[in-house]
Amino acid sequence: MGIISVFTLIRTISLFHITAAYFFLTAPRILADQNVVFILGESMRINHATSLYKPSEASAFIAILLAFIGVADLTAASMHEEAALYYWTSNVPVRLAFLFGLSGYVYLFKEDGAFGSGSAASAGIGEPLQNSLVFTFGFFEIAMWFWIFTSLREERRQFALRKAEQMQANEDRL
Repeated sequence: MGIISVFTLIRTISLFHITAAYFFLTAPRILADQNVVFILGESMRINHATSLYKPSEASAFIAILLAFIGVADLTAASMHEEAALYYWTSNVPVRLAFLFGLSGYVYLFKEDGAFGSGSAASAGIGEPLQNSLVFTFGFFEIAMWFWIFTSLREERRQFALRKAEQMQANEDRL
């Protein structure tokens, strides 16, 4: 077992989502102007998110979605261990695939990316997604959910060993 339990990690990321929801609702500029967002955006040559300098309907909607995901994950992390392991072992790979796709899209289809348009004049459908805040969010989410995925596999193996030992102990009692 790792130093930090998988369910503690899930609760941590859930509280991060709820905190980010608060900032998206009240002052999205605080998130958009973080140093890590700027550094990752500049290192990957991704444009900075300028539309988040003041609260808007879009940032309020993002806040609602993040709050919903945070509360739902907090609830799911508090389930019975066996049910929670089944839930999270099916949920985490889907989240990772989505986040890999999102981050890859932002990086590959940026203005001067491998599949990008090459100029800002011909804006595509996903153009608003191609900013440093979306990339940084996806990058850190991938890192955290991959840590959760590896810890989850370890805890699932330990749970299976405990269950086998209990079954063996029950057989020996008979």
